[in-house]
Amino acid sequence: MQLKTLLPILSVVAGTSATLTVSFSGFYYASCATPSIMAANLFSGACDPVQNLPIQSFSAHVYSGTCDDASTSPVLKLYTQSGCGEDSLYGEYELSDEETCFDFAESETFVSGEVVCQ
Repeated sequence: MQLKTLLPILSVVAGTSATLTVSFSGFYYASCATPSIMAANLFSGACDPVQNLPIQSFSAHVYSGTCDDASTSPVLKLYTQSGCGEDSLYGEYELSDEETCFDFAESETFVSGEVVCQ
């Protein structure tokens, strides 16, 4: 009896889209030269904390999931304050499943980040 109740619930869960997960690593040196000094997984639909450390570069890629709308792409947004408010948005970085390195002209410090499809 319990299995009959559980099967409809499982089919609903299986039909929903997966969360988009991005793997992020921050580097003290330019060109993503090792070692990294921070690492985090960021999830779509959430404002995730990023360690408040100065970095010269970062690498990121889509670890799992896809955008529900095929006409949009995964974008990582980094913020200089907690809460992912537009007033502290530092930059937006389009991502793919290939790991990409992004450099800054000077060391930058980020406090939060989010993954969106746009």
